[in-house]
Amino acid sequence: MNPKNFKSTKRFSGFPCTHRQWRAESHCRFVHGYSREFYFEFEGKELTKEGWVVDFGGLKEVKAWLNHMFDHTFLVSQDDPAMEEFKKLDEAGVIQLRVMPNPGMEGSAQYVYEEASKILKKLYGDRVWISMVQVSENENNSAIFTP
Repeated sequence: MNPKNFKSTKRFSGFPCTHRQWRAESHCRFVHGYSREFYFEFEGKELTKEGWVVDFGGLKEVKAWLNHMFDHTFLVSQDDPAMEEFKKLDEAGVIQLRVMPNPGMEGSAQYVYEEASKILKKLYGDRVWISMVQVSENENNSAIFTP
């Protein structure tokens, strides 16, 4: 049996945050919010001694990072022209500013993949990797990033 055939999945849900797509010509250019959900697929070269791809209970650092980035935060693109105003609101304690390359679903999926992969590398080395990240903003809209 080839252990590369084993995958496991983990879903983290309930991350209320706001963002805006300043380049959009639609209403998406305004600050708006969703409760985001993150779905991961993990793949491994071999299983642990317990027979797992990943220890779900061992993903606390991934969850803590997701909480820091997406729990009651305001996500803004690193090139948003209103950045100085957002920084002032953050300094005044009005928002919890988080700067990303692209706070939309596609950009968030890639960003989450990249950051969570760093955490996984510390935990498992090269034995396990993320094969897919899906970020949902609601039950109708999501984006997927695969490396």
